[in-house]
Amino acid sequence: MALPADERQAAIPADDGENTVVDGVSPVFAEHEDAGEILFQQRVDEAVEKAVAARMAGVPRPMYFPATDVAPPKGLLLYSSKQSQAPFPFSFALEGYLQARWLELARDTTEWTDSIGITRPIKNENVFNLNRVYLQSQGFVGSERVLWNIALFGSTDAGLIVNFVPLGFVGFAITEDIRVGGGVTQVPGTREWLMSSRWPMGVDRSMANTFFRPSYSPGVLFMGSVLDKSLSFQAGVWNGIDGGFAGVFRQSTAMAWAGNMWWEPLGPFGLGYSDMEHHRTPAVRIGTSGTYARTPVSLFPLAPLLGDIAAYANPENTVVRLSDGTPIAEPNALGPGTQLEQFRYNLATVDVGWKYRGWSAFFEYSWRLLNGFQGRGDFNRQRLFDHGGNLFLGWCFVPRTYEIYARSSALTGAYGSAAEYGGGLNWYLNKSRQSRLTFETLYIDSSPAQNFLYPYRAGFTGTAIQTQYMAVF
Repeated sequence: MALPADERQAAIPADDGENTVVDGVSPVFAEHEDAGEILFQQRVDEAVEKAVAARMAGVPRPMYFPATDVAPPKGLLLYSSKQSQAPFPFSFALEGYLQARWLELARDTTEWTDSIGITRPIKNENVFNLNRVYLQSQGFVGSERVLWNIALFGSTDAGLIVNFVPLGFVGFAITEDIRVGGGVTQVPGTREWLMSSRWPMGVDRSMANTFFRPSYSPGVLFMGSVLDKSLSFQAGVWNGIDGGFAGVFRQSTAMAWAGNMWWEPLGPFGLGYSDMEHHRTPAVRIGTSGTYARTPVSLFPLAPLLGDIAAYANPENTVVRLSDGTPIAEPNALGPGTQLEQFRYNLATVDVGWKYRGWSAFFEYSWRLLNGFQGRGDFNRQRLFDHGGNLFLGWCFVPRTYEIYARSSALTGAYGSAAEYGGGLNWYLNKSRQSRLTFETLYIDSSPAQNFLYPYRAGFTGTAIQTQYMAVF
């Protein structure tokens, strides 16, 4: 090992200007009885240092890859070795995000009556939460074509009752742009559902999307892009429209089939709906999706004991509801003496997005048909048709920093109609999507949706005020 610089300097007599250096050693130094040994050791130390530096240069070092204008962050790359570097290629990257949220719900009414005739209370709320805690690791193993992904998702919306929900995917890259694999993933349903909750315009997704969309489920997925990456798609088959009871208790081989595709004819559309990046030329995305499933009704087994708190088993699980908010699985929901056991779920959507010089717009419309009812009693209806959509408009008036937006969604069906409208302000800290503070106010009229990750409670009419700080890493 080489001597520290100060000790090495102290070991060499000072040159008084009269000594002549020969082969790097002064005559005074040469007279020292250990001069030859010290010189040899110096040369050995230098050779070792060079060898170690060369070896370390080939060892992968942790590196962080932030988001770009068109791609999400790759996160902290802890290790990566390719086929040309190691006999067993492997990579491991870590990323995630946190949403810290304050929510206040100020009711306009104190109760609502569902389709069964039961009158239920409407409550005010004022809460702080880590609304989402998401940690994901990903990479490849054994080959750069064998891809893996493991994620944990949780929320404090139910205090300590909720556990982290495991998500994951293992697949194979057929080409650079086309992959196939299986795991627990989102069931493609609506565009807004497939857009990550890291990038919404505002605090979170819309009421209409919360009402219509499917959820997560185990399944097999085929995805990729063609035509120079301008046309992308996802399609596959899953256990059910959600990985909870609709997937576990399905009958026979009934599964959910779903697909989604989108076209970006003018170039990459980028993340989210907003144009905080200020596109210099217009960006357009046009998409569509479809979902079909024969599904059992999904009422949580502990619901009679725990009430709404049972829904926290997985906050993103889908409970199919009538357009007034009544769970379709409730006894008597479709008429006196009825109990639905199985039905067909059909969903179709179209969407379009636009960005240009800080201005942005996003619109999606959904059609849902529920039919094929099986169960006990005489149903009032043999089919239920609901439809509705959402609209987001934004203006980033200070590029990459401040953005104002307006948002609305509405839907209608056999049991009633609902709407929401409002807006807010986004402040992008450090001029990045990865750090954002949002202030938002919504007025909600007769919500048919319920999900405690969002400000939606079945039957609620009133105002939702939300403040959220989100950090993506």
